[in-house]
Amino acid sequence: MESSSQGKRVAKPFISVLMAAAAFALAPTAMAEGDIAAVAVKRYFLKEVNARCHLLDAPAARALAAGYVQARNSVLRAGHDMSALSPWLAKARSAAAAAPCDAPEVTAEAELARGGFRRFLAQTSLDLPTGRTAWTGTRAHGSEARWRLVQYQNAPGIDAALGLYGAVDRYSFAVMASFKDGARPYSARLLVRDTSRVAVGLINPAAYDVSRDAPMGLSEAGALSFMARATRTTQAHLAPHVKVNSAGFSLTGKYVGDQSPVEAVRFDFPSRAFPAIGMLDPREDIVVVFECDDGPRYVRFEVGDFVTGLTWINLPSGWQI
Repeated sequence: MESSSQGKRVAKPFISVLMAAAAFALAPTAMAEGDIAAVAVKRYFLKEVNARCHLLDAPAARALAAGYVQARNSVLRAGHDMSALSPWLAKARSAAAAAPCDAPEVTAEAELARGGFRRFLAQTSLDLPTGRTAWTGTRAHGSEARWRLVQYQNAPGIDAALGLYGAVDRYSFAVMASFKDGARPYSARLLVRDTSRVAVGLINPAAYDVSRDAPMGLSEAGALSFMARATRTTQAHLAPHVKVNSAGFSLTGKYVGDQSPVEAVRFDFPSRAFPAIGMLDPREDIVVVFECDDGPRYVRFEVGDFVTGLTWINLPSGWQI
């Protein structure tokens, strides 16, 4: 094995040059975008080093991988695509293959990752906004049945929620909805772009709402379909909780009113949909098709940082917090 002094001579140029280059390669006119590009490359570098050197335990390694995906998603949302980021990821992969496992810079980065993991694990709530929608999560009161990771869609035609529902260690991947016209769907399925058949997804800028027409850019032939289990009626929150004063007004002065759970129709999807969702661009949509007596209704949800939220919910001992 190479000595630490040799590791320092080898690893430091790789890391420092790689990070400096990544910081300016993708967005020379916007430092904030450059910063997140550097974060993505840096996390990818450590992820690749860890795969070879096993510096982190399994939960911390999963959190690091999710952190890389989140940073990569931020780069994509900043207007770049993978063709711009991929060359720097390739450089990071080469650097990781050459860096000694005991190089001081490598072990220092691993220790920083452990600290970040401990802070990530200690959080009882998580907010993952994208600018259009958001995934929000909670591990508080871990044994209670509630939304653990959820994205809400509140539109003129529907109030709906998609995510992980239940206790922290016993949840279902569920969609719940209340249609403003009183529709009662009898079945539902989740459509996710099949990346083996359709290489690039469409970023649909249309406002989120229920529609009787299939969303633009997602065909049945080019999608994986995940059928839900039998329907049931339940009581659940279908909108984000808003902080209010004793009179029921929000901080912006808007009257919020009753925020109690409402009656909703519920369908549970198989968890085998998770890997398929993880393959998508974060700006893409997944689509729930509700089958009703008068025809299908389509509801879109943004992929966003679902993978990061899913990883966070599944961290060890989270339900005990």
